[in-house]
Amino acid sequence: MTTNPNAAGSYDFTALGDASGELERLQLQAQRSAQLELQLLERMGLADGQAVLDLACGPGVISRLIAQAHPKSRVTAMDLNGALLAAAREEAATAGLASIRFVQGDVYAPPLEQGQFDFIYARLLFQHLEQPLQALEAIRALLKPGGVLCIFDIDDSWLTLVPEPEGFATFTAAAARAQERRGGNRLIGRQLGRLLEESGYNPVDVHVETVTSRQLGMRAFLDITLGFKRLLLEGEELEAARATLESADALVDDPRAWAFVGVFLARGVRP
Repeated sequence: MTTNPNAAGSYDFTALGDASGELERLQLQAQRSAQLELQLLERMGLADGQAVLDLACGPGVISRLIAQAHPKSRVTAMDLNGALLAAAREEAATAGLASIRFVQGDVYAPPLEQGQFDFIYARLLFQHLEQPLQALEAIRALLKPGGVLCIFDIDDSWLTLVPEPEGFATFTAAAARAQERRGGNRLIGRQLGRLLEESGYNPVDVHVETVTSRQLGMRAFLDITLGFKRLLLEGEELEAARATLESADALVDDPRAWAFVGVFLARGVRP
């Protein structure tokens, strides 16, 4: 039975407030992994000349990257939040990218013509969704026959810091519970293949790409993997995590420290 899920799921940019620094975090997060993501997307089938949708585009860093790298492509950037779209439009204008189309919309009921896209990218979206199957069905309808949906998302069981700060497992578990209370799922990566198959995509492929602190730099790695988790916690849980987060931050100055995360790339084709 179709339900009416909260479109924002476990991520509500407006609720975080201007003082949270969330816009800057989103921009830095995307910028620091942008070139790596572009390589992965091209491996998944992104090519010049396609009609491309950047779904839940946020401040539009990846939308701009795709438009710059593939100037013959027709790029649409969609997000639920008007403030994020305004930031994305402004940055695109500054970069001289007038070709990107910006649309405000809900992933469960996207205000877009069906059957028009060759390639749709959903970056760090599905970890926030209450009803991923419902979203996948709505997205599938936007693809042309043979069109590709590429999902880039996480599974916290693949996150490792070496040396591991005391209390790190407790902190990540608390963040996962907090996101689950908001409708999210920090273990979504392992479920993507099954969800894509159940919603009618065929064929379906899932790959895990290991990203390390040596690739991104430890500061960038910690910002990307722990930044949102910090925002999820409050009260006693946040206070309990302070020493752990301080120990994690100290790894920036430890030349022997390493960190690893498994990024799930799921690829589904509309038959």
